[in-house]
Amino acid sequence: MDKRFLDDIQRKDRIFFIKNLENKYVDCSENFKIFSDYIDKDIYGANDIEIYGKEMGEKYRKSYEDFIKSRKPYCREICKLKNNIYLLHRYAIYSNSEIIGVIGVLENIIGKMEKINDGNTLADITNNMSEYLALKDTEGVYLDCNDSFLKWLNISREEIIGKKITTISKLSDISKDTILSDLDVINNRSRKIYNEYMKVNGKIMELEIVKEPFLDSYGNLVGVIDIIRDVSHRREVENLGLEFFANLSHELRTPLNLIFSSLQTIELIEKDLLKNNNKLKGYIEIINQNSKRLLKLVNNLIDSTKFDCGYYEYNPQNDNIVNFIENIAMSVAEFAKQNDINLIFDTDVEEKIMAFDLEKLERTMLNLLSNSIKYTNSAGKIEVLLKDCGETFNITVKDNGIGIPDDKLKVIFERFKQVEDRLRKRSEGSGIGLSIVKDLINIQGGIIDVKSEFGVGSEFTVKLPVSILSNEDHLNKLDNNEVFNGMITRMNIEFSDIYI
Repeated sequence: MDKRFLDDIQRKDRIFFIKNLENKYVDCSENFKIFSDYIDKDIYGANDIEIYGKEMGEKYRKSYEDFIKSRKPYCREICKLKNNIYLLHRYAIYSNSEIIGVIGVLENIIGKMEKINDGNTLADITNNMSEYLALKDTEGVYLDCNDSFLKWLNISREEIIGKKITTISKLSDISKDTILSDLDVINNRSRKIYNEYMKVNGKIMELEIVKEPFLDSYGNLVGVIDIIRDVSHRREVENLGLEFFANLSHELRTPLNLIFSSLQTIELIEKDLLKNNNKLKGYIEIINQNSKRLLKLVNNLIDSTKFDCGYYEYNPQNDNIVNFIENIAMSVAEFAKQNDINLIFDTDVEEKIMAFDLEKLERTMLNLLSNSIKYTNSAGKIEVLLKDCGETFNITVKDNGIGIPDDKLKVIFERFKQVEDRLRKRSEGSGIGLSIVKDLINIQGGIIDVKSEFGVGSEFTVKLPVSILSNEDHLNKLDNNEVFNGMITRMNIEFSDIYI
C-alpha cells in the first residue's frame, strides 16, 4: 500500500479504522474511538455488534461482507456517526492478489455535495438548475447547497454551511415553518410539499418547497433535502385566467337579463293571450326555468372565481339565527310539498342572537335544501335541525333520500365533482354547488360535515362559531325583511334545476 496514503489517514484529524478478513477491528484512529463511543477500550478483536449494538452492527457487518465478496478495490457509502453524516470510503488491502483486510476512512460531507452526487456531471447539473437545493442534517444544520441557492439569496457558501436557519437573516421569513416542516419529514420519514411566501431583495416571492428525507446507505434518516422553486409566475397566470373567467361570466349575465326582461314584458303585455293559450304559456315557462338554470350556473361560476381570487367578503351582523333559518325552512317547505316531500323544522332553542352573514347563510341553506329535495323520493322527509352547542351553533339538514356511496363522500365538496349514482332525470347540476357551500362556511370560520348511507339518506351539519359583534355602528346591516323579500326570487333560481 502507498506510504503516502498510510501517512495521510494517520493525520490527527482523520477518522479511520482497519479490519481483517473476519470483520474484526485491528486498529483505528483516536477520532474513530471518540466518534464510535469506544474510548479507553482496546478495539483490537472487537466487532461491529460490540461497538454499535445488534441492529446497526448487523447492518455494518453485512455491508462489510458484501464489499469483500464483490472483490472491488474501493467503495463508498453514506453513514451516520454520532449525529454527523459521513462518507465511508472502504479500501481493500491485498496480499498476493487476495483481499486480507479493509481500511475505512470517514469523511465529513459538509460543503461537499459533489461527493454525494457521485461525479462532476451530476454536480454541474445541480449547480446550474433553476431549483434551489439544500441539504440539512437532523439538527437543522445546513451541510451544503447548490450554486443557485447561493445566488438566489445573494450570500456566500461560508454564510450558510454549518449554520442553522435561525442564524441566517435572509431566511428569517420562512424559518418557523421550515423548522416545523423539517420535523414533520423527520418524524414521518416521508415527503412534504407546501407553498410559502418570502421576501427576497424587496420582492415577495411564492415558493413551492419540496422536502425529502435523506437516508444513509443503511436506511437511517440522517437529514432533509430541500428543493425550492419560485412559482410566483404561476399565481400571475392563474390570476389572469381567473379574471378572464370572471369577466366572461359577467358578460353572460347581460343577455340573460335581456331574456328575463323580455319575458316579463311578454307576460305583462300578452297576459290575456297567455291565459288562453296553454301551449304558448308552457313554452314561456320552459324559457323562464332554463334561463334561471343558466343564471344559477353563471352565479356559481362567478362566486367560485371570487373565492379563488380572494375577492369574496365576509359581512357578519348580530341577528337571531333561529328565526332566520326557520323563515328559510318554511319558505322552502311549500316547494318541497309540491314534490310530495315533508319538510320538518326543529330547534332546541327559541332564540339565538349571534354574528353571522345573512346572505351567505341563506345561500348555504338554499343549496343544501335544494340538494335534499333533488335526491329525496316522493313521500320522503327532510329535517332542518338546530342545536346550540355553546361554542358552536349547529345546523343540520337531514333527509331519507337515496344517499351517497362511501367512496364518493370525500369528493362531493370538490368543484365539478358529481356523484353519478345520484343523478336523476328530474334534476340536473354542474357539481359546483357544494364546493361553494364549503367556501361560504369556511369564510365564516365554520366547518361542514356529512354523514350518509347509500339507500338510507344523507345528513349535512354546518357548525358556525358563536360570537357577538361588540360594535355594529360602522356596518352596512341588512334588514331581515329586505333579505326575505328577495328570497323567493333567489329560491326560484336555486331550485330551477329541479323539475316538478
